[in-house]
Amino acid sequence: MALPNFNIDEAYLIGSWLESFFWGIYTLLFGMTMHTIYKKRKDGINRFTTVSLVLLYLLASAHMSLGLVRLIQGFIIYRDTIGPIEYFASVFIRVNMAKDYLYITNMFLGDLIVVWRLYIVWGKSYLCAALPFLMCVAEFVAGYGATSQWLLPHPNGWEMLRWGTAMFTISMVTNILVTAVIASRIWYVSMRTRQVMGVDSGGRYNRVILLIVESGALISTAKIIEFTLFKLTPGNATKGLHAMYILYEILPQVTGIVPTMIIYAVNKGFTQRDDYYTSHKTTLAFATQTDNEMTAHTNTSLSAVVFAPSDEAMAAKKADPQRGVMGELTLKRSPSSSFTESQV
Repeated sequence: MALPNFNIDEAYLIGSWLESFFWGIYTLLFGMTMHTIYKKRKDGINRFTTVSLVLLYLLASAHMSLGLVRLIQGFIIYRDTIGPIEYFASVFIRVNMAKDYLYITNMFLGDLIVVWRLYIVWGKSYLCAALPFLMCVAEFVAGYGATSQWLLPHPNGWEMLRWGTAMFTISMVTNILVTAVIASRIWYVSMRTRQVMGVDSGGRYNRVILLIVESGALISTAKIIEFTLFKLTPGNATKGLHAMYILYEILPQVTGIVPTMIIYAVNKGFTQRDDYYTSHKTTLAFATQTDNEMTAHTNTSLSAVVFAPSDEAMAAKKADPQRGVMGELTLKRSPSSSFTESQV
């Protein structure tokens, strides 16, 4: 079945308009997030995430600005000489190449932040983050390799297509893989929390799962659609389906919005801080007013490690309720008779 005809100039026009809309949302969210970071500066600032958020916003803003320049050139300056379709199809034009370099850098940095989340959620495990990190580097190399083909004395179009396909494929697989691994980790933590503490923490932990999974799923879904449309894009720029360029224009904004939204949620207390996943010890205090009333008090950071004690430790705890789960839970008496929980 023949695909519908959707010209490349229409795709860039719609894509640029949508990009400016998302950039407005992004600007508002970025300002709110930086304000929360500034207010919490006395508690310490995560330099990696803060610097990454600023760079993502600058890259997204520069990408939108060059998109505006291309619209002016394509529809006004070169309208009667080259023509809009031929202009936007000429990917070797230096303004377009600069825009592509910004897109690739933005995608690389955005995927790095996703990998950073994986690293944090898995207790700062280098082993878990190693493969996704290498995949990010591979997509960066493939993207620059594709665009830089036009800088060679004799550009090879087929070579550029292979590099570009590799870039889109690796980025899509990286996001899907990392999102699935993060979701599985948080689900496991939630399950073990209910088993060990004997309480249903579903409300709070479900919000954590919902935020991280949906945020990751948003980018992953966009990557899948982008890759599908990329494969459907014809080699002839004058006809065929060129809807990919709509998403191509929007993605730098989406790539920045998602991690910014997560950091904002963390700073506002809607979800857990990074140190929640990286602390290796907690203290639980049980009241002794009655045999049936037990309460717990936790310190300011909990770790996923806490909620996964060994089977032997669990068996020992069941045999002697007053005994601590050594190495993973430390129990002590407390005169308190109400449940309190402190999270950072």
